[in-house]
Amino acid sequence: MKKRKISPRHYKEEMYDTKRAVLSYEQLPLEDYNQNAGDKEKTNKKSLSYKKIILAVMVIILLVAIVFVVFSRFSCVGCSSYNLTSANYPLSLKGSLVVNGNFDTYSGGYVYVSDTHYVLCDNDGEEKFNTQVSFNDPVLKLNYNGTSVVYDLGGYAYSLYSEEGLVYSSQTESKMYLADVTPDLNYATVTESHDYKAKLSVYSNTRTPIYGYSFEEYYITAMALNSDATGAVACGVTAENGIEKSVVYVFDFTEENPLAFHEISGDIVFDAEYLDDGSLCVIGENASYIINGKNFSKLSKNSYSQMTLVSYDINTDTSELLLSLSRSGDGRNCTIQCIGKSGSVNNQLVTNYAATFTSAYKNRVAISDKSNIYLYSQNGELLSTVKTAGDSRQIRLISPDASICLGLKDISLYTF
Repeated sequence: MKKRKISPRHYKEEMYDTKRAVLSYEQLPLEDYNQNAGDKEKTNKKSLSYKKIILAVMVIILLVAIVFVVFSRFSCVGCSSYNLTSANYPLSLKGSLVVNGNFDTYSGGYVYVSDTHYVLCDNDGEEKFNTQVSFNDPVLKLNYNGTSVVYDLGGYAYSLYSEEGLVYSSQTESKMYLADVTPDLNYATVTESHDYKAKLSVYSNTRTPIYGYSFEEYYITAMALNSDATGAVACGVTAENGIEKSVVYVFDFTEENPLAFHEISGDIVFDAEYLDDGSLCVIGENASYIINGKNFSKLSKNSYSQMTLVSYDINTDTSELLLSLSRSGDGRNCTIQCIGKSGSVNNQLVTNYAATFTSAYKNRVAISDKSNIYLYSQNGELLSTVKTAGDSRQIRLISPDASICLGLKDISLYTF
């Protein structure tokens, strides 16, 4: 998905002299008694008024200080977003196999899908929900709020989940290859089609059909819905005169035909995601692409420059793409690029380590070579290193100084 403790501000209370000189009324002439009493009453009222003003000012200053400390704790660079406990870690996995793509984090915790179970936990490793799955080849797509879809790749069955548990299960009429779900549980599937290469079907959270599109020429390799289910992106591949060619469709569900269509020669694109409502991220074997603009008409290409793509992380929180590119071809000596939604490289760091797995959280970057996790700032400074159990696979930063790590048999928490 790191920390500096902010000391609370302390304010020294000012002391005010409230003593008053005492004068016997017997020493005053009779005609001065009432006048003196009135003056004294006015003086006392004036003093009380000053005290109230001073007290109010001090209360306001204290409240401002408290707000500042609380805000700093949750927003400043290098501060922790969680008060984590490691008591439940390592957490044993349910089932015998969890593939890397079936483990992901969301704002409240993380989800994994094994060959037998769907499990949702909070960041402290407390299990919130689990249920059995009986898919031959389950695939997970997870949202930031905990909604998800799990579908049987090449099969027919799929299930929708919220953070509280199972919401809906059903089957498609034809074999399914892709699926996605929005935070509000609108969902889409890409299935086999007898007359076409593939078919996109989109449904509302009441299971009412919203949109459909059949692909005539391209096999669809990636698909994603935007957050409010008003549009989608789909990527396809084909071969033309022996040369690989990819395409990107961008849909607006108020239009029958695609809103935008981009052809990419000499590359195979295999993943796509919305960074936000104004940009799209597409991952290929030889380059990454950012598509933005009002009508998604502008495509920005970032070539890997003959380096090998080792891993990547599409960070929807910061609208950035994180690429791990090996300069030596064996996964080591990596260049880590942070690409913004404009398509330009915002930051770049170079490491001699293998970045087999990569994760970003705000201005932190973590990479793992399976034996260690290395934490960097985005300007390239190595901040910390922790040794793992040696079987680490997928890693996910969940705060500036903590990472959840998927192993072969368990999930571990590592703090820096």
